[in-house]
Amino acid sequence: MNIHLQNLSPGVLHLDKNMKIQFYKQSIRQGYIALISVILMSALGLGIMLSVIAAGVNAGKTDFSLQQSGGARSLASSCAEEALQRILESSLTSGNGNLTIGSGTCSYVITSTSSGQNITIASTGLLGTVTSKIKVVIATTSPGITLSSWEEVADF
Repeated sequence: MNIHLQNLSPGVLHLDKNMKIQFYKQSIRQGYIALISVILMSALGLGIMLSVIAAGVNAGKTDFSLQQSGGARSLASSCAEEALQRILESSLTSGNGNLTIGSGTCSYVITSTSSGQNITIASTGLLGTVTSKIKVVIATTSPGITLSSWEEVADF
């Protein structure tokens, strides 16, 4: 058996034909390991990228919902103020009305007890799919309007 030592590449020693086949199999195996490593790193990078994109989309949706919520609250406040103005100008103790401001709408209902005291305004603002409700309780209307409470409520 002849053993021929030859140095084909730096640091790699080949012994005969059989050992060269071993060398090539080892190189192919190392190539697969490198390829799988690149694929795994790419998948990891893709996962991180998709997470960042999803977080951005969710932040955008949250921001839009907050804008609509603030707009609906402003609409409900506008209707409550309109109702207060109507009470001040005409001494109404009951009635209702609607307003359209921009792309939103609001409505209000004025109610009171039979003696005309304890006047309550129920105002609802709607912008897109977001609804905001404000309840205003008036303590007195003479000589001017004095509010007992002004609060955002879940329901009347």
